[in-house]
Amino acid sequence: MMAPDASASTMQRFIETTSLAAFAALLFLWSVPDVIAARNALLALLLVLALLLKPDFSKLTACLRQRSVVIPLLALTAWVALHCAVLAWNPGRAWHEAAQWFKAVPIFALGVALGQGPGWRPQPNRVAAWVGATVVAYLMYLIFQVIYKPWDLPAPAPAGQILLQTTRIGSRDLASYLGTALVALQLADLVAYSARGRGLLNGPVWLRELALIAATALTVATMTRNALPILLLLGAIAASAFIATRPRQTRLRAIALVAVAAVLLASGIAINVKHDARWARFASSVAIGLDIEHQKAWLAQEQTPLPLDAQGLPVDDSAYMRTAWMKGLLTEIARHPLGVGYDRNAFGNALRADYGKWVTTGHGHAGVFDFTVGVGIPGGLLLLAFFVALAAAGLRRWRDERDAAGLALLLFVVSYASRAFIDGIVRDHMLEQFMLIAGLLLALAHTNKAQQA
Repeated sequence: MMAPDASASTMQRFIETTSLAAFAALLFLWSVPDVIAARNALLALLLVLALLLKPDFSKLTACLRQRSVVIPLLALTAWVALHCAVLAWNPGRAWHEAAQWFKAVPIFALGVALGQGPGWRPQPNRVAAWVGATVVAYLMYLIFQVIYKPWDLPAPAPAGQILLQTTRIGSRDLASYLGTALVALQLADLVAYSARGRGLLNGPVWLRELALIAATALTVATMTRNALPILLLLGAIAASAFIATRPRQTRLRAIALVAVAAVLLASGIAINVKHDARWARFASSVAIGLDIEHQKAWLAQEQTPLPLDAQGLPVDDSAYMRTAWMKGLLTEIARHPLGVGYDRNAFGNALRADYGKWVTTGHGHAGVFDFTVGVGIPGGLLLLAFFVALAAAGLRRWRDERDAAGLALLLFVVSYASRAFIDGIVRDHMLEQFMLIAGLLLALAHTNKAQQA
């Protein structure tokens, strides 16, 4: 095979650099409000660059033909289309809203295509480049979230109150789910490196460990309580994978190392609890939130005052609302098992039908359940089947070959899917971002398998 000439090599390097820059910029801007045109332009640019990266189309099509993943994805897409046409209360509105799902599916395919390129690079270089760009983009977003907090508030303002503020680049909820995704990738990198001496990224291990500590601290600093159980879940899975790969004679040392990491994580969570005054009223707020038939503030947050706790103080807004919304979501799913129509505010549509037009609540801040209210229990089950299929594909690659991209896929999907039960992230740019990275990691893991076959 002839070596490429100098001009071709220069062009290839230009395409690679442009692709990685566009990819990282898209990941950063996806969570920044009011830049939809820029996001769409970057998506279009990446579509062109994916072809210029010259992926191996035989491996690309083989990856897209994985029945365990593609069948639930296509079945869910067909169900959404059928639901919009036949079962939705307002078909016109449902078709309009379902465009976000029909856009997310080709974005998943775009992620697969990017993971197969550059075709002239060996697989480890591709993994390091794409995952490295993801880590840098997410880490920079988290850092800027902290930098842009209103640190100039009057001196009595506690740090916890400052960290709760929204910044010019988005809300802390957006930063938080990116943080847990970032922690998932970095844990996969370090666990895979400990097992095979090759992880996802290049560079000294101490720097990657420092980046993991920084990502965890920045995620805790978002002051979103929903992030804490996800961090614990990811830590438990990564710790189990780490211990399982150790030789029997060194497992005790591995367990000790995991214990130290657990103490550090627990310390970060304890700091979060100490500086977040909302925890003091959490239990009483949840108890009142469960009483959705007598306490109506959850139906019209802006017009209805919050209920009072036993001390005569208003309940914690977040804990009360999320608890009431969760119970309301389950109630509406039981009332409308076939769904009301694809809509980011399907929950609100169902509530207005059952409680009256005065209801102002839109979505229930629990993506999987919001999605199920929209497209029914069959649609919700197919979404879960898609998540399980992706996670299982990653688990198989890790179990069979200790493949770093496989472990990354497993942890990334667990991060998003578990978070989707308690946060409203199965919609809009959040869904698109998940689909792109999931497709990318699936391709990186599958290409490793194809090269080893």
